[in-house]
Amino acid sequence: MNLTNIDKLNMLIEQGMFEPVELDEKNIIDENGRGDFRIIYLMNDTVESFLVFKNAKYTGEYNDKFEGFTDIELEKREEGYVLIIKQEQSYFLIFFDDVELENYYYNYGKIGHFWIKGYEHLRVLEYQVAIVWDKMCYIGKESCTDNELKIASLKQFPPLNYCNYPCVPDIYQVPLEDKWHLSKDANNFMMEIAKKAGDTELEEKLLQYGENPTIKNAKKMAKLFRRKEHKKVIQLLMKYIEEAAAVYPDRSFGKSLDERNKKLLDKAVNRKNELEKAGMEAVVYKEEQFVYDCDSVEFNVYVMLWKDGLVNSSVRIEKIE
Repeated sequence: MNLTNIDKLNMLIEQGMFEPVELDEKNIIDENGRGDFRIIYLMNDTVESFLVFKNAKYTGEYNDKFEGFTDIELEKREEGYVLIIKQEQSYFLIFFDDVELENYYYNYGKIGHFWIKGYEHLRVLEYQVAIVWDKMCYIGKESCTDNELKIASLKQFPPLNYCNYPCVPDIYQVPLEDKWHLSKDANNFMMEIAKKAGDTELEEKLLQYGENPTIKNAKKMAKLFRRKEHKKVIQLLMKYIEEAAAVYPDRSFGKSLDERNKKLLDKAVNRKNELEKAGMEAVVYKEEQFVYDCDSVEFNVYVMLWKDGLVNSSVRIEKIE
């Protein structure tokens, strides 16, 4: 289903979400006090998306520190729309003609968060899949490349989704209607990756799972992805995501911050090279701010070091200081 921009606005209203962007040079105000007014629509590592109220004029007061119930209503009028935000006895009204969507897409292929310990390499994949899925669902399939649509399909691949390897605690999960549902496209994609890796055993297991996608079999498959003999499949999937994301630009935070961030990244790459010279496998990941809000999180860089046990592969995470 294709959502109109008004549908997207109504979705935010239903969720009680209203986060305006401070007026800046983008919000040009004319002599009649009208201009573009932006609110945040979707913020994640793949995209920074805003709903833009065109030819907007606002009145009243909005308190972004208000902790009580905020009531939001949208009215259609002959001359356009009015968004009414009520905070106790205080009103904030935005009059506007139409809504446009403004999207800024970014490279997310080396983004990694390590909020939960254990099998972090699989949790990173779950995170990357989830943010591409959100981009597809909230903005539309047209916001994704064909490769990204394959990645997004893995949200409905229980062996690797939050059923088995959640990247965040349950309290922060946005649950699927049926989290154990297996998408045929997702299973076919994983079979494609297994075939490319030359892993005929896993390819056969995936075929069997597709024919009988029970919860029990999903959990069995999840354990297989830990096994060191199937590590190449996971590494190829990581590479696939990295290459799919590389069609988008890296975030830039200005010369000073970019230079500081590059020093950390260079240090991480040197550490990675050092480990690889010693015969070990390593991957560099980073956490970064949003361009819209450079102070949202710290810029952190990590080296993920692969470790093979007797049966399973695991990783060790080193934070680069």
